Amino acid sequence: MWTHLLRLLTRPAETHDVLRPEVFLHRRRPEDVVIDVRTPEEFAQGHLEGAINLDLMASDFHEKVARLDPNRTYYLYCRSGNRSGQAARLLRKRGLEAYNIGGLEDLARAGATIVR
Repeated sequence: MWTHLLRLLTRPAETHDVLRPEVFLHRRRPEDVVIDVRTPEEFAQGHLEGAINLDLMASDFHEKVARLDPNRTYYLYCRSGNRSGQAARLLRKRGLEAYNIGGLEDLARAGATIVR
């Protein structure tokens, strides 16, 4: 049992699925970058205040990721947390500090400011 618990606590960051919205809201610093990986249409319907839009499904997504500053911390979200999880793994594979913060509605319920 203890080995299983130790393995869960020390596994690499890329196996962690989601950083809870409350934790994100507590940890977020002004210099951090929040990325909405939904489509531009979804982004226009409402997004986190200060977020930028990098559509995971866009053909130039990888090109845009390659231009991200490796000295920044990135928090990614989408509608449900699925696309942002995929995107966070891609950013981490490129050596960036990236966290999946889940879905927009969960973030709103936790107190994040939504721009509509």
